[in-house]
Amino acid sequence: MRYRRIGNTDTEVSVIGLGCRGFGRRGVPEADCVRTVEVALDNGVNFFDTADVYHDGRSEEILGKALRGKPRDSFVLATKGGSERLPGVGERQNGDPRFLREALHASLRRLDLDFVDLYQFHNPDPAVPLGLTAEVFARLVEDGKIRYVGVSNMDFVELREWLSYIPDTVSIQLSYSMADVRRVATLYATGEFQNISLIPWAPLFMGWLINPPNREPEKRTGLAAAFSEQFIQALNDAAQELREMASGRKATSSTVALAFVIAHPKVATVPVGAVKPEHLLENLKACGFALDGSDLEHLSQVARAMPKPEVVARLKVSDVLEGGRVAVLENGAKVKVSEPVKSGDGIDVDMWDLTLKAVYPSRLA
Repeated sequence: MRYRRIGNTDTEVSVIGLGCRGFGRRGVPEADCVRTVEVALDNGVNFFDTADVYHDGRSEEILGKALRGKPRDSFVLATKGGSERLPGVGERQNGDPRFLREALHASLRRLDLDFVDLYQFHNPDPAVPLGLTAEVFARLVEDGKIRYVGVSNMDFVELREWLSYIPDTVSIQLSYSMADVRRVATLYATGEFQNISLIPWAPLFMGWLINPPNREPEKRTGLAAAFSEQFIQALNDAAQELREMASGRKATSSTVALAFVIAHPKVATVPVGAVKPEHLLENLKACGFALDGSDLEHLSQVARAMPKPEVVARLKVSDVLEGGRVAVLENGAKVKVSEPVKSGDGIDVDMWDLTLKAVYPSRLA
């Protein structure tokens, strides 16, 4: 196992971590999850990432059970707060200080820990000033409940503001894979965030870089059916590039794809979403696999040529906040809008990164 420092700290994390989003999912045996954690520790993995909203807290409960009794310095525990589930509606951002304080204490109870190593603000809440949210994170550090602060899913404007409140923030989680490099490239392009480590989510793009959606539109369902035709075709081409390179290097596509992500100089750790020991062990092969300069450049060219992944949905505005400048959508998500909207208006939103595409007054929605 290889290790890297996270942020500007002395704490080292394994380059492959264990992402626990699948823990608690229906049909996934708890025993498999616990065993996966044990195998991870036995193989030098020390970074474990979860969130309070993953399966209504079950992910944290199972992870806490798996780590119970293990030396506290043998693992780095990361969780997230700032999202809430609305029964029958969906998930939305919540940056309210009182909500976050209560959320962290609930996470600590589920994890059976006195503190978390890394507490990450899950999603910016456009209805709550970042300064108010940052203040509670700083207080929780002072209270000894958090060692380090991280963020997730922020753009460079939001991150710049956040750092004005908590300059020693150590990390950001963003989607980063061969299928989606744009947000990360934009964030680090200016050299402004050199002390912020990257923790990529979806490093295999939900497995579609290995088993891409069908090229035929009528055979695609679910989220795969929501992406543009151009993106799906490019995703299939990228998967083919990975297969060909893996074949020539006597490796698997997943090993090559993860090696590409690990090669980014700002990546501290790559949490892989394994729920079975054999899947984790397969992913760990990327630790001992290095892409040479020409291979890395070739894959980088393929990645840069990928269209932006977009999942555009037209949703109705169910409520408005901040004088109509923040729309609460029918699925619970909050979106900042440039012009005031009202309940009943329709909004086209890219659900991949919660960006506004278009507004339709209620008479046209």
